[in-house]
Amino acid sequence: MKGKKLELNEKGILLISSILFFIILILASFTYQNIALFVNLIIIGVMVIILPYSIFKFIKFQNLRNCEMNFPNFLRDIAAAKRSGLTLIQAIKTCAASDYGALTPHVVRLNNQLSWNISLKEALDNFRNKLKDSQIISQSILAISQIEESGGKSEDILDSLADNVEGIKEAELEKSALMNQHIMAVYAIFFIFLGISIALIAFLLKFPQIPGTEELPGIPFGQSPCKACIGSSYEACSICHFYFVICEAFRFGKKENARCYYNAIFLLMIIIEGVFSGLIAGQIGSNSIAAGLKHSLIMGITGFLTFIITAEIGII
Repeated sequence: MKGKKLELNEKGILLISSILFFIILILASFTYQNIALFVNLIIIGVMVIILPYSIFKFIKFQNLRNCEMNFPNFLRDIAAAKRSGLTLIQAIKTCAASDYGALTPHVVRLNNQLSWNISLKEALDNFRNKLKDSQIISQSILAISQIEESGGKSEDILDSLADNVEGIKEAELEKSALMNQHIMAVYAIFFIFLGISIALIAFLLKFPQIPGTEELPGIPFGQSPCKACIGSSYEACSICHFYFVICEAFRFGKKENARCYYNAIFLLMIIIEGVFSGLIAGQIGSNSIAAGLKHSLIMGITGFLTFIITAEIGII
């Protein structure tokens, strides 16, 4: 007896990731007294949720693009088979032996359903539902289904559909090539922001050592604005307590030091900047937030690691 093939979907990925996250959260609850270990476990838990889902969405997005690129060839092969005198069902059976990249499993599934005496309309609807995230394929299959129902001659229409789909994909590729310049600009802006942030922290930390700065009244350089919140339970000090946790987790120094305050606040700014810059880059380049997750991970992780390494070697 053959076992069923395990096919993970978005809900399955999120379920498994959530279970692993709660396991890590339970482990972290036993280490709350060790702030550094506790925060690191929480970060690992968050990455366990974000990374698998982001990778899954990116792979799914790439497969969908590959399906769209191969779809015109599928339509032309069906049209050629129909011109030779085959019916649409026979043409699909012939095409099922061909290679259409990521589209091949869907074509094989369509042929299998037809061989099980499932009606052509129902099989095409199932095919369309499996690729419903692609508007191009979904509308094309709907048009084919309606043509077959009306009994019209579909060979020329299939060729026309293939040409239209190919034209749309070529236009998207041209747009993507143009938008790559804007994506590079987003990356450049992020890394400039990262460099300025590190340079600004280094300047602010060394500024009190410059002769004459001690005479500047009312400017608390070299002091942490959160110093007054140490040991305080006021609600207004909540953000400062959060900074203290970050300082202890990543060894940014004592709570009362300016280094702790500057490093904590700029680290958060860099991660937020990286995540949202990545999402914007994905929307610009591929008109998809899912594609932006890749850029968010690259910028967020690169910015985080660069900042932590810079802090460890004593630049900031």
